[in-house]
Amino acid sequence: MNRFPKMMLLLTFLAWQAAGCAWLKRSIEGTETLEDQKVTGLEFRAAGGVTEICAGGAPVQLQVTATIEGQPAKSTWFFGPDGKATKKGHLSFDEFSFNSGLGQIGQDGMLQVPNLGLALLGRAAEVEVSSEYHPGLQALLKLPIHFGCSQVVIGSGAGGRGGTSGNAGRSGSHGRGESSSGSYAKPGGDGQNGERGGPGGHAGDGEPGHNLTVDLAKIHGPKGEELVLVRISDSSRDGDPQSLILDPSRGAKLLIKANGGAGGRGGQGGTGGYGGSGGTGSPPGNGGNGGDGGDGGDGGNGSDGGQVTIRHDARHLDLAQMIEVENRGGPGGQAGSAGSAGSGGNCNSGAQQGHRGQRGRDGQRRGRDGQDGPPAIFQHVPANQLFPDLGDLKLL
Repeated sequence: MNRFPKMMLLLTFLAWQAAGCAWLKRSIEGTETLEDQKVTGLEFRAAGGVTEICAGGAPVQLQVTATIEGQPAKSTWFFGPDGKATKKGHLSFDEFSFNSGLGQIGQDGMLQVPNLGLALLGRAAEVEVSSEYHPGLQALLKLPIHFGCSQVVIGSGAGGRGGTSGNAGRSGSHGRGESSSGSYAKPGGDGQNGERGGPGGHAGDGEPGHNLTVDLAKIHGPKGEELVLVRISDSSRDGDPQSLILDPSRGAKLLIKANGGAGGRGGQGGTGGYGGSGGTGSPPGNGGNGGDGGDGGDGGNGSDGGQVTIRHDARHLDLAQMIEVENRGGPGGQAGSAGSAGSGGNCNSGAQQGHRGQRGRDGQRRGRDGQDGPPAIFQHVPANQLFPDLGDLKLL
């Protein structure tokens, strides 16, 4: 059997469906399209008059303007000063493809450049844009990178896992129904009792804060400016050290977090099973009792904060003022709540309703809080010993 016509039919249907979704999205947002337009060129810039981007800082929204033969130019939508998106009458970012070797670009046209340390020194964030409907049209944007944004390094321990919830108790079976008339009358069966809910699981403990070493040195930037090179080594896990560059003249600082992980929350006790209903008959059967709720699990212990060691050249004591250390102990986890009681089983007139079960007990123990980490250790080490492999880069 020839599958080619079926494949073509499927591809045609998928293309039609994609076009329909794009049309619906434009109708909802009020955006425009360049499809079937005679576009003569693209202009590319950062929105809001931005002329540079900060490594590791807030993202910058890009803006593409298309010049169209015989029509006014059209630009991509943008966020206004109030943070609201202005989309009506503008182009969607889906109209374009973006490519950047350094930054990441989101669906809202936001460009973000991570602080990669020396890998960014003297470089610009280059982004290339092309039109989806006019592949031959391209434009290039180059945004200078600066290092004036404060950075946060996370070396905190992971939180403990939460306790599993207890299983619900199984409901009691209903009583057997019998006849209630004449010589055929028989007593109805009693409903069975519901089972007790299962206990909640005990939570896991948090992980300790990491032990970090932070090396600092002053270097010359490409324009002769004074920058700070930072290297963070984490003895608590494998991997290469993290590298950053900071520009103190722009107010950049560094926050090191080595907090202990929080203890997990204890699991909730399971709900007690419902009592079974009493069966019909003469006399009718009684309802079964509801099962008790399960007990809650205990909370996990918080863990201790880590140790942070800061090393820099004794000639540059001001470097220590750029660093803030946070290494608090993790809070203990809350105990799990008790499971609800199961309802008693129903019955017909003349019989006894089943009793409601008892609520379980809340977890008996909240986790212990972790201890704060020790004060940061400051060590004076010559810069050329901390960073012996910088090549032509000059240390101050």
